[in-house]
Amino acid sequence: MRFKFTKYILLFVFLLFVCSAASFAEDLQYWSTWSFAHDISDKQQVSALIEIYFKNNMKNDYVYDEYLSYSQKLDMGFAWQGQLYFEGAKASDDKWIMTRSLVAGLSYSKEISNICTVKLEDRFFYKINSPAGWDYHRPRIYLTKDLGKIKFILSDEIRIDLSGARADAFYRNRIYLTALLKASPSLQLGLGLLRQSDKVGADWQSFNGIQSFVNVNL
Repeated sequence: MRFKFTKYILLFVFLLFVCSAASFAEDLQYWSTWSFAHDISDKQQVSALIEIYFKNNMKNDYVYDEYLSYSQKLDMGFAWQGQLYFEGAKASDDKWIMTRSLVAGLSYSKEISNICTVKLEDRFFYKINSPAGWDYHRPRIYLTKDLGKIKFILSDEIRIDLSGARADAFYRNRIYLTALLKASPSLQLGLGLLRQSDKVGADWQSFNGIQSFVNVNL
C-alpha cells in the first residue's frame, strides 16, 4: 500500500515540474489556501476559507479573499450552500479594490461505480457593495478519486458574467488538479496545479499556478 502511495505522489510531482516548465514563458503563480470546517451534524457544516494569490512568478501578492460558509446536504445527492465572500484585489495602479458579495450555490454528487465521484456545482455571486447587483456565476465540475489516504481531484470551473458590464459573458476558465493527503483525522494537506485563462479582447491570456492546501476540521 505504501508503494502505491509513493507511486501516486511521484506522478503528481512529475506533473508539477512539467507544468512549471511549460509555464516558463508565462507568469507562474502561487495560491495559498487555508480552510477551517466544523460539522454541526452529519448533514450541516460551517466553514471559513482564506486564500492569498501571488503573481509575477510568485513574488507579489495581489488577491486576498475569504469565504464564510454554511452548507447542508439534501436528499438524492443534492446540497446547497450560502456564503459571505470578501475579496481584496490589487489593481494596476497598486490600489486595492474591495468586493463584498452574498453567494448562493447548489450542487449534485454521484458516485460512478468504483471509478470516481462526479460533482456538479454552481454558485451565484451578488455584489452588496457599490455598485450592488448580480456579478457572475461559477459553474464547476469535479471528478474525485479516493486512494486510501490520498484524494485526487480534477475540476474545471468557468465564470459567466451576470452584470452586463463585461465585454464577454464567458470570460474566465480555471482547471485544477489537486492531491490531498489525510495527515490525521482532522487535518488534510494538499498540493495542486491550476491553469487560468481570461478573455482579453479577442484573445485568451493564461497562466499556470501551484496551489497549497491546509484543511482543518474542528
